[in-house]
Amino acid sequence: MKKCSHLKLKLLIGFLILLLLNSSILSAEMNGSNNVSKSNMELPSTWGIVNHDGINIRQYPDPDSQILGIVDKNDVLIVTGKFKKWYRICYKNKSAWIYSQYLEGCTLPFVKEIVPITKEEALREQIVHYAKQFIGTPYCYGGTDLKKGVDCSGFTQAVMKNFGISIHRTASGQFNNGILVKKADLSPADLVFFDTSGRNDGDISHVGLYIGNNQFIHATTAKGVKIDDLSQSYYKKRYVLATSVINKK
Repeated sequence: MKKCSHLKLKLLIGFLILLLLNSSILSAEMNGSNNVSKSNMELPSTWGIVNHDGINIRQYPDPDSQILGIVDKNDVLIVTGKFKKWYRICYKNKSAWIYSQYLEGCTLPFVKEIVPITKEEALREQIVHYAKQFIGTPYCYGGTDLKKGVDCSGFTQAVMKNFGISIHRTASGQFNNGILVKKADLSPADLVFFDTSGRNDGDISHVGLYIGNNQFIHATTAKGVKIDDLSQSYYKKRYVLATSVINKK
């Protein structure tokens, strides 16, 4: 009896959502458009009902990606986009994916096609987010402890180690671990290298982690781990090059 009541509640919620969406479309028609095109009916989000038990919810639109959970028949899911034969859904307040054949709903054909974030892009975002947690960690020459103290290369080494990426201990050694990246093509989690030993002769003596928007996070002798901008005069003059170690994993 409880299971039946639970199912009725889910179906009622789905019906109310559908009624709201249909009301929006009807309103558009009444405001002067007799023919509502498919592009006008593309929905930022809609809903679908799972049609089988034990369906995997995955991190990416890939049958080999991590399983985040399992849904069962008649579960109602919020759909926020589609990519090929996958629907992007909101699952436990996070973005996730379900194979399209396991989801039904009359508004699903109008869900907007999107370009999903790739595994590499997701990894880069995770690395940046992790690195930012240690802003304020004090500088310690030779240090590799993200909570107690790090130097510049100890910081980048420890951050990458958390994601299973092994790089050398020194800044100059870390340069040799990666693939060269043009400054104009920097991506989050790329390593940026500087010559801070005096006049910029191209020697590498400092390293940081690029975080996007022309900014990088690094361990400084004066203030420990902090964020700076590549356009700052000091770093602009001393910038040498950048590399990516993500695709070397």
